[in-house]
Amino acid sequence: MKQELVDQVAKTARKATENMHTALPGEIVKFDAAKGLASVQPKAKFKKPNGETLDFPVITGVPVVFPQSANVSIAWPIKPGDGCLIVFCESALDFWMYGKETDTALSFDLSNAIAITGLSPKGRDAMQIACDEDAAVMKAGDTILKVKADGVYIIGNLTVSNGVVNLN
Repeated sequence: MKQELVDQVAKTARKATENMHTALPGEIVKFDAAKGLASVQPKAKFKKPNGETLDFPVITGVPVVFPQSANVSIAWPIKPGDGCLIVFCESALDFWMYGKETDTALSFDLSNAIAITGLSPKGRDAMQIACDEDAAVMKAGDTILKVKADGVYIIGNLTVSNGVVNLN
């Protein structure tokens, strides 16, 4: 009797959470830099009640996370195919995004997604350089900026024009 109760509680808990989304790996399909919103494709499958598996739909209007404060931002180009982590918020984003309350009770729903870019299924050479040299590394093409405890290093062609340093 006790085991049957435990099994039933476990089954009920599984059923209650199987349509709850928390986070999924994803891929940027489109990015509107002026609005800071992307269309993202979750890179996972979902199972229908009949057992059939399908791709998740593309999610549109997804805010993209960049490190920033009121006065300082760090940004980089977001392109189709870039990896991201899609996080599903526990409540609707409407008040946060538009200052409007809604009657939506869609906890952890696909419509409440936020994308954190930079997720990749494999390492990048900038990661290896950062770990090998104990440095913060920014790499764009063949140009590398390394910030280390003993200084700042720029690898690439350097030109100065009107007091502005340019890498060629």
